[in-house]
Amino acid sequence: MHQPDFITSPPPASPSASSSTAPPPWNPYVNYTSGTVVWYGGTFWRCENGHTSGAEPAGAPTNNLHIWTPVGSSNGAHPQQGFYVQQPQAYYGQPPSYSPQPTQAYNQGYYNAPSASSQLYAPVPTYPTGVSGSRFDTKDDSPSSGETITTPYNEKKGFEQSSSASAFLTTKAKESLRYITIREETHRAQNKDEIKDELKGKRVWRVGGIGMWAYSLDANEEEMKKKVWRDWGEKHGKDDWLKASRERTEFYVKESRGVKPLFTWKLVERNQRLPADVLPIGNEQDGTPLYAARAWWEGGIHLGKAGHHLQNGASISYGGDEITLDTYEVFCGPINEPYLVKWMTFRHGEVVNVNGWQPVEAGREKDGAALLLAKGEYENGQHPGKCLINDDHACVGYGGGELWVRPFQILAYANPDRR
Repeated sequence: MHQPDFITSPPPASPSASSSTAPPPWNPYVNYTSGTVVWYGGTFWRCENGHTSGAEPAGAPTNNLHIWTPVGSSNGAHPQQGFYVQQPQAYYGQPPSYSPQPTQAYNQGYYNAPSASSQLYAPVPTYPTGVSGSRFDTKDDSPSSGETITTPYNEKKGFEQSSSASAFLTTKAKESLRYITIREETHRAQNKDEIKDELKGKRVWRVGGIGMWAYSLDANEEEMKKKVWRDWGEKHGKDDWLKASRERTEFYVKESRGVKPLFTWKLVERNQRLPADVLPIGNEQDGTPLYAARAWWEGGIHLGKAGHHLQNGASISYGGDEITLDTYEVFCGPINEPYLVKWMTFRHGEVVNVNGWQPVEAGREKDGAALLLAKGEYENGQHPGKCLINDDHACVGYGGGELWVRPFQILAYANPDRR
């Protein structure tokens, strides 16, 4: 029986031990090295690139997401107890993690995010997932070892930070409209004509995880998508994909008060700059950010990575090769709301089995099989790539070739009712 990587009760720590093992508060004018974990603003942060911190507020982790990654919550105050240090993992350099204790009320699963060279465990508050009542189960025989996620949305805090009760109510009204839109579009996505219109550029979905590029948890719906893609691919090619991609991107960037997806794929054409809201997914060995990319290739939509430093701007892995591209889509979203997504971790010997969680929309093989947005560690970097359902590895491009990496992670929505 598989034993997932989590603990149910940390060993008691003496006052002297807890004070020495808890991450220190962030401070300005400190020389931080890559991998350092600190506490700031109710959240633990991991340094991604060595630097000397600046003064608040400009120098704080919350305003420097390109060099600081949020990896867990301390529920507001700086922790004084409950931390202990565990020896590093022995397998394939998998980064250690933060993991919360389970609660009796909600079986939300266990979160583990990359951190420094030792493992720090801290309790993280969990919340009900909303109207749908869905759960992210992590049992002893679960195919996924855990989830990487930062602080869930705190409704009370949101109210306190609003400039007025009116602003808060407006926000809640927008969330209600998004919920209604999810329900409406989930129903419409069962119609193959709606999916065909998306491929033609006549339709853009207003919420994420719904259309052709999303893996459907409903088996019949997923089979329908596979067939629609195969039939479309026999008569269409790269130019048709580009046309639909331009339509989607134009819809995403156009100002509107209506509902739009929280996370999107935006087109970048030759010599264009990356969008301002492109999301860092990984990094090179020296800390240079890497972004998730996808593009049409050989009848499918394949995934890879983008970066300002890469030749032509992006690359995908396919058929054992790393293929560079100057026209591609990049994964974008709200950089100040990292709790909207999570990373599902799969370790050595585990195969991808999507059950009870919704992967973000990604790509399709030529035969219509869904490709999921993944990342894995190689040569001291975290590289974006792709993974198929039932595979036990992720594929990433590196050094001109296509590599299989284990363990690996797949990006998912933290809550299917908010996407």
